[in-house]
Amino acid sequence: MEERLQHALSAADMVAWDFDVTTRQVVCSESALKIWGIQRATGDEFVALIHPEDRPYVAQRSALALRGEIPYILEYRVLSPDGKVRWLVSQGNIVQRGADGQALRVVGVSVDITARKLTELALQESEARFRLMAENSTDIISRLSINGTLLYVSPACYTVLGYQPEELVDRPGEELVHPDDLVEIARNYPINADLPDIYTITHRARHKDGRYIWIEATVRAIRDPETGQILEMQVSSRDITERKRAEERLAFLAQASDILASSLDYEITLASVARLAVSAIADWCVVDILDENQSTRRVAVAHADTAKQDLVEQLRKYPSDLAKVVGLAEVIQAGKTTLTPVVTDDHIYAAAQNADHLKLLQQLAPKSSMGVPLIVRGEVLGAICLVSSESGRRFDTNDLILAEELARRAAVAIDNARLYREAQHSQQTAVQAADRTARLQDVTAALSESLTSTQVAEVIVEQGMAALGANSALVALLTEDGTELEIVRAVGYEQDLLLGAWRRFSIHASAPLAETVRTGEPIWSEPTETRIARYPHLAEAYAQYNYEAWISIPLLLEGRALGGISLAFTEIQEFNEYDRAFMLTMAQQCAQAIERARLYEAEQKARETAEAANRIKDEFLAVLSHELRSPLNPILGWAKLLRKSQLDQKTTDRALETIERNAKVQIQLIEDLLDVSRILRGKLSLNIYHVDLVAVILAAIETVRLSAEAKSIKIHTTLEPNLGQVLGDSSRLQQIIWNLLSNAVKFTPAGGEVDIQLKRVDTQAQIVVADTGKGIDPDFLPYVFDYFRQENSTTTRKFGGLGLGLAIVRHLVELHGGTVWADSPGVGKGAAFTVKLPLMPTQSQTLENDTQSESCINLNGITVLLVDDDADTREFVTFLLEGSGASVTAVTNASEALTALTQLLPDVLVSDIGMPEIDGYTLIRQVRTLPPEQGGQTKAIALTAYAGEMNEEQALTAGFQKHISKPVDPTLLVEAISELVKQNAKRTRV
Repeated sequence: MEERLQHALSAADMVAWDFDVTTRQVVCSESALKIWGIQRATGDEFVALIHPEDRPYVAQRSALALRGEIPYILEYRVLSPDGKVRWLVSQGNIVQRGADGQALRVVGVSVDITARKLTELALQESEARFRLMAENSTDIISRLSINGTLLYVSPACYTVLGYQPEELVDRPGEELVHPDDLVEIARNYPINADLPDIYTITHRARHKDGRYIWIEATVRAIRDPETGQILEMQVSSRDITERKRAEERLAFLAQASDILASSLDYEITLASVARLAVSAIADWCVVDILDENQSTRRVAVAHADTAKQDLVEQLRKYPSDLAKVVGLAEVIQAGKTTLTPVVTDDHIYAAAQNADHLKLLQQLAPKSSMGVPLIVRGEVLGAICLVSSESGRRFDTNDLILAEELARRAAVAIDNARLYREAQHSQQTAVQAADRTARLQDVTAALSESLTSTQVAEVIVEQGMAALGANSALVALLTEDGTELEIVRAVGYEQDLLLGAWRRFSIHASAPLAETVRTGEPIWSEPTETRIARYPHLAEAYAQYNYEAWISIPLLLEGRALGGISLAFTEIQEFNEYDRAFMLTMAQQCAQAIERARLYEAEQKARETAEAANRIKDEFLAVLSHELRSPLNPILGWAKLLRKSQLDQKTTDRALETIERNAKVQIQLIEDLLDVSRILRGKLSLNIYHVDLVAVILAAIETVRLSAEAKSIKIHTTLEPNLGQVLGDSSRLQQIIWNLLSNAVKFTPAGGEVDIQLKRVDTQAQIVVADTGKGIDPDFLPYVFDYFRQENSTTTRKFGGLGLGLAIVRHLVELHGGTVWADSPGVGKGAAFTVKLPLMPTQSQTLENDTQSESCINLNGITVLLVDDDADTREFVTFLLEGSGASVTAVTNASEALTALTQLLPDVLVSDIGMPEIDGYTLIRQVRTLPPEQGGQTKAIALTAYAGEMNEEQALTAGFQKHISKPVDPTLLVEAISELVKQNAKRTRV
């Protein structure tokens, strides 16, 4: 028995011992030889076997145990005979005490626990290393029991989840897991024997502030080395929220890219992207596109809550207003993103376009927003707005980066779609261009063979209908006066019905074709309903034809309308810019062809007109030669007689009267020619005053009275008193009346009568000059007011004149805002000329007629310096002025004049213009450079044979105060000198 016990103790690495406290002898079992190398020893010898570091501990604990204060259980190290350290646990019982209670004998066992102790030490060392790692890791290091209770949590839990470690220890770990992830967690928990010792799982964990973050947990099962049972779980948990977001962003962008690449209709794809965006990063979204006309169009709206989709759809009515620098308008204009983490009421009010828009935005309740431009190749195509509302999400820079990338990809997709569309369009355009070029070549060929406007119109209708697929067409051309349109070709209409009402119609008519010709702008593809709405008076006409669309195109040549073409279609038509360009090109070709045809016809007519004009010119030159030469004959004849013969006073007076009368005839001929020249150059001007027509008519009658009396012609007057005044030039008005009266006297035979009437007709004064003379041929009556026109050369030779008087009359009347016309029952039945002039609206005091009588004007005391290279003119003017009382110094050239001027200091300088070496213009300029005391401010009058208004202006500009044309009217010259001296005297007094 004892032997078996010894074997058992040795197998179990146990030693039985018996300690005699009194003798301090220790007796051990044989197994002690294995552990200690001794079987019997004293207490001191035994103590020597204990590890030096553990001896104080053993002594202390043994003393306490022998006194009965503690159980006799000791754990310590010993040094074995082989030099190794062994761990022992000794447990003893006091089996004998003395009378004083002191322990006398203790028996017990010691067990070799070296293997277990080494394991424990390794575990302690591992624990130390574990804690060192856990305390310094940014990941959460935790230990959980097999039932999921947290045994340890590292400090990183505060950084990641917001909890202090002590807040989580002894709590179930599942409390932190997102409810939706609990099933996955349970499936991957240690009770599942199929799991490996180390595995990884991702789930969402609740932060202390309530939000969830993504965790990647690496789980390691800690097993019992002997049994293999799982003792606990060690978990390393890492925050992968950003990584998850990045993965979600990449997945979102990949899905968006798939959507954007799925179709070349970018509006459809943008709508899909908007729906994707509201499912991932926003509560609602809008997309605006910038059109070619720089206006915005809202192409997509989406809301995460389908119940609110109808509400957000109303935002389509409010695309970005680029006039307001706010919201998406600001994003589009600046081409930069905007991030509004918190949307305030002020933001909402600023973005609202009106009260309804404001109410809609308030219902959608935006809380945070991002606006991102759609930019590609530097061009802003539009913008995307992402808004959070119900979710309460506050956008940050990470969200903005995602939104910008989405916008970049969307912009590229839009650009690709547009490029594809443009490529397709270009291809179609190229094909159409080729077809249209061939068509235009056909049109050109057909038009080249058309010689008349009617033939051109036929080509327009035929080719236009064929090229555009029209069902009917008509062409209308402007009449020569440009006031009416005339239909020259029509197909597809009831001819009698159409031409009966519309063969010719006014350019101002309320009709489409008249409008397009009038404005020069085409009317494109207008539905019948629209036309009826614009032209309700044509509704019945449109109802007669089963046409759905109409176009009207002007036929323009260099901006000038020649007519128009109208086309009708049985179906609604849509014409793009190329269609319209083709039609306008064809219309232009047709207009050119029409113009060629008209030019051909006009050339034929012009040739006939030119031939007639040449005849008129030849006749006029013959008449002019005759009219200029005729007065010269008596002038030269009497002048020679007066020089050679001593005539009696009566004959001399007769001779002088004849010379003066014929000289005046020549002057009048020249004045008429000058007036015509002024009229043709637009230089004839009026000196406007309030004029009494009665005084004008009476003055004109006086000028022709002698001629009338010489032919025994009675002049009857019927002048309405208090008629009122007209606004005009009294001398030109007198010229009008004089012309009409002189013609009446000229063409009325001796003993005839001339009537002149003045009366008021509504707001106009009407003057009628009628005679009983030769009358006017009805064929010539329309041309009676034309320049250089005479009824025939016989008339000219018989009655004299250049045929300019009535042309001048017509122009002068029109300058006064009036009208003139002629009536005649026929040849030999007299004629009547009627003039109408507008009366002033209010009665004004009659101004004094500016015509002056040829009363004698006294020039006494006035000194005059006369410069003229022509001796006869010097002698005549000197005689005239000295006869009026002036003191005259006459010189022959400008040099002499300058010398005389500084010496005499005359009151007035009278100078010819056309002189050798230094002309009158140069002279007056030199005079004006002199100081006043040397005559630099002397009043000056220009005498010249150059009688045009241009010459008068040149003279006044050079420095003259007056311009008088030769031959010199004595009265006019004397009056001019007197007037200048009076003006100078007034300024001197002032």
